Amino acid sequence: MASLGNSALLFRRVAPRLSKELFTCRQCLVRTQNQNYSTRTSLRTPSVTLPRNTNRIDASSLRSKARKAFARCASDSAAANGTKSETKKSSFPDVSSKSVAYWLLGSAASVFGIVVFGGLTRLTESGLSITEWRPVTGSLPPLNAEDWESEFAKYRASPEFQLLNPTMTLSEFKSIYYMEWIHRLWGRFVGLSFVLPAIYFVARKKVSKPMALRLGGIAGLIGFQGFIGWWMVASGLKDDLFAPGSHPRVSQYRLTAHLGAAFACYSAMLWNGLAILRSHRLLSDPDAGIKLLDQLRDPKLKFFRRSIAGLAALVFVTVLSGALVAGLDAGLIYNEFPWMGKGLAPPMEELFDARYSRHEDRSDLWWRNILENPSTVQLDHRILAMTTFTSIIALFAYTRRSGNMQRLLPRAAKKGMHGVLGFACLQVGLGLSTLLYLVPTPLASAHQAGSLFLLTWVLVLGSRIWHPSRTAKLLQMAAKARGHSVSTATRHVPKL
Repeated sequence: MASLGNSALLFRRVAPRLSKELFTCRQCLVRTQNQNYSTRTSLRTPSVTLPRNTNRIDASSLRSKARKAFARCASDSAAANGTKSETKKSSFPDVSSKSVAYWLLGSAASVFGIVVFGGLTRLTESGLSITEWRPVTGSLPPLNAEDWESEFAKYRASPEFQLLNPTMTLSEFKSIYYMEWIHRLWGRFVGLSFVLPAIYFVARKKVSKPMALRLGGIAGLIGFQGFIGWWMVASGLKDDLFAPGSHPRVSQYRLTAHLGAAFACYSAMLWNGLAILRSHRLLSDPDAGIKLLDQLRDPKLKFFRRSIAGLAALVFVTVLSGALVAGLDAGLIYNEFPWMGKGLAPPMEELFDARYSRHEDRSDLWWRNILENPSTVQLDHRILAMTTFTSIIALFAYTRRSGNMQRLLPRAAKKGMHGVLGFACLQVGLGLSTLLYLVPTPLASAHQAGSLFLLTWVLVLGSRIWHPSRTAKLLQMAAKARGHSVSTATRHVPKL
């Protein structure tokens, strides 16, 4: 038996090795070869399932399936070739997530609210009630009678109490204290609600690389805004800013810087949020997006785009001049319109009063009167406001009368122009009412909010006609990739 086993083993070793195909039926062999071929080509070609029992191919269904398969096949084909796709080279996405856009718009709304509330704090003369800057420990108000007496004693030592409110009681002090405390607490909320989500979005790669840098800039601007706020308040706690016996106030320069930084922060949040949503809307339909951007690149629209940019700058400068008016209480003089006294403007000797100059050679006479003389400051604000309003009227008429504008301007941009005109008319009405009624608190606060609404609609209009070069490149890449995927899929479809 052992010899038989050894003989069988020796026979197996010297016997020729035959292929398994000799012992497989022809139909099974063809089926196996087709399966191997489809496995090899799946890395190169998007798989498209064809309907059975039909002699026609649905082109739209084929293109939609090809688009879905292309994204899945792109990474596989890149791995098969030993390279990585462009999206994997960068850890940040090409377009920020929509959630980032909604968060930016929500942050802008919060800044809008604190700007309006800050105006109320100034109008009620509550801003100097807290005489210390405690970013952390100041988050809590006084919790007992002893703490309230301590805060009230600090306020009694300020020039505002001694010159303006010498008869103020503790209960009255609490009302203005809470106004300023809410304003500061709101500022802390704006900072935390922006910085913490920004860190999360950047860490989770929810934003593009340029957007990550912009978020860092906005976060720095928010921190700088808090410093400017205290720098402004500190100017009102000293009596060397104003003449002895005059109305205590903060520096109009620091107030203007504080308001300007708030408007800049709001504009940055709003613009970037709108830009993200617009990029997603354009990329959702590359063909329509390319067509729209090609239309916006028409040279005939260049003047309109530049006009909107100039209008935004003009609105911003008008807002800054309004801050000078508020800082100098210039709205309490010449409460008539369009006259200022006996004419459209006060006399030259009043507009450029030598008392505002601090140099013997009078070299600072012009700019100090423009920035420190209440009469000149109010005239400047009137001129800027009417220039802004006239520019908006002229731009609206241009869009209505020009045939090129009617033909090339998108429908959304036309609606945006109507919104700008409406808020401009409202803002002029609020400004005149505030002036004629000697700056009542409700009208003055509404006038400040109206300026922010007007700037908002100018930015919205600008976002609708702005040509984003980076999004345009992404649209071209998406269109080329889709065209390549569809052509590849149809090339590998067997004929029926």
